[in-house]
Amino acid sequence: MTEEDKERAAAYLKLQEDVKQLIVDTMYKELQNYGSPMHAQIAASLLCSQPFKDAVKNVIKDQMNKY
Repeated sequence: MTEEDKERAAAYLKLQEDVKQLIVDTMYKELQNYGSPMHAQIAASLLCSQPFKDAVKNVIKDQMNKY
C-alpha cells in the first residue's frame, strides 16, 4: 500500500467517524426539541407501547408493595 493509499484510507475512516458523530449529535438535538416530529414518533412508538405500560405498572406495583 502506498503512502497515498494510507492517507486516503485514514481520511475515509475519519469521514466515517465524523458522519457517525453528526448523526448522534443531530439525534440528540432532535430529542431535546419536544416539538420535533422525531420526538413525537418516539413518544408514540415507545411511551405508548404495551411493554412500556406493563413495565411502568410493575414498577408502581412493586413500590406500592414496599409500603
